[in-house]
Amino acid sequence: MNKECHLIQELFPLYSENLVSPETKEYIEKHLAQCSYCQKTWEELNQPLLDVLPEQEFKVEQGVGDKLIASLKKTVVLGICFLLLGGVGLAYASYTAGKHVSLDDPSYRLVNELGLFTEINQTKALNNKEITLEKGIFDNSRTIFFLKIAKPGEKLLEISLNDEAGNEYLQRSSRVLQKKYYVVEFEPLKAEVENARIVLNYPEEKEEIEFLFPLDITRTLQHTRIVYPNIEEKVEGITVALQKAVLGVSQSEFKLKLDWPYEGSVAGIAVGREAFFPTSFSKIPDDAPPPPGPIAPGGLIPNYAATIGVNYRSEDPPINRPALYDLSRRQEITVQAGEYRTTQFPCQVEMALKFDLVEPQTEEVELVLPPIYVFTKANNNDEISLDFSKEAEIKLDKVITLKEGKIIINKAWLEKERVFISSRLEKTQDTGYQDLLPHFVLADEKEQKQGQGRFTYGKDGELFFSLFNPDSRKFSLTLDSMGELLPRQKYTIDISD
Repeated sequence: MNKECHLIQELFPLYSENLVSPETKEYIEKHLAQCSYCQKTWEELNQPLLDVLPEQEFKVEQGVGDKLIASLKKTVVLGICFLLLGGVGLAYASYTAGKHVSLDDPSYRLVNELGLFTEINQTKALNNKEITLEKGIFDNSRTIFFLKIAKPGEKLLEISLNDEAGNEYLQRSSRVLQKKYYVVEFEPLKAEVENARIVLNYPEEKEEIEFLFPLDITRTLQHTRIVYPNIEEKVEGITVALQKAVLGVSQSEFKLKLDWPYEGSVAGIAVGREAFFPTSFSKIPDDAPPPPGPIAPGGLIPNYAATIGVNYRSEDPPINRPALYDLSRRQEITVQAGEYRTTQFPCQVEMALKFDLVEPQTEEVELVLPPIYVFTKANNNDEISLDFSKEAEIKLDKVITLKEGKIIINKAWLEKERVFISSRLEKTQDTGYQDLLPHFVLADEKEQKQGQGRFTYGKDGELFFSLFNPDSRKFSLTLDSMGELLPRQKYTIDISD
């Protein structure tokens, strides 16, 4: 991800409704022709959606992002991982969630009831357009600002936030509501902050405006519950530690850590089918450019980190996502997102699971972790040759034999700077193995590994690999490792005062 991708993906909702100028449309389409990552995001945004409200009621532009590891001075996204430095449009679920949000969002109900909105109400002009910073929420897990923009148009605002001590806070997400409200989320401010500053400008334009305002974060923090369960257990050799729960007035966040052996017995772990972290030890100089492919979880890679953000939909079955249950009120709390990132240490991943707010009267909750796969190296190292020099689709019907069963590779095809494969796994009866997940590696003629294999949304057994060299036509496909699903972990947490 880079700044250009950020801007392109923020424009997707307007582009989809043909609300951009011809020049902007040409710019977007030119970028899509060259960027496989943005192509994937665009395709996911156009998946058929199941609307729960009339679509015409809301016109929303949505982006989601988040910070990387604070202790690392430089952060680089590796391979398929997302660089989350601002309002980066992540994917289909992010857009879906935003489509049905208004200023009466249930996430803000408790804030309103407790009178915890900080009213700012400052208006300034930027490029002859009035922008009003109406109010803010200063929760212990996030900071949210509501701006009202007169005739926002199609240009995107760049927004930065810092405090009186000069600390800058990273933007996590932004969305446009009803074509006039701009809701921006940042990481939480420090508890001691008394004055903050927001700067707004349009990309590639010199003019900017700033808002200076006082605030009292302690008003909100006194309504936040922070619980330290400190539960640590080993699950088939993987250490799972539930460290902290932050129950704010607009969001609930649970923080965990995964550790696994780095002597080679574990080839990597995956949280769900989206977030894969291979075991890898590669020493890279501090001043080296970003590596061409994913090298994670990189405890021995100075100044590099891998982060993957996943937006979940509450209508998805719980087996595919994390879940949180309010045991006092006997109901499920809506899931929002998961953030999975490497740390400074080898074979260690931090997890942040985010949900809607937990009611103040709730005394006990049950947290169910997302599916976690543990990968071991595959015994079969046979390479499958793919040559797209003459045709874009190849019928294969190749069989990879495993002790767990067999994988049948039906076909492969080249499309928009990506290689797709279609496969199915047939398990041997009564093996005792739980759900299995294959991990393939695609390399070009020069043996350079391509992008990480990603599952196509809604199509079981279909993977795609983004190409680093769009002109490549010959590849080798190898089954690198097989993942086995760990028993699903759940924790009952006492959150009473």
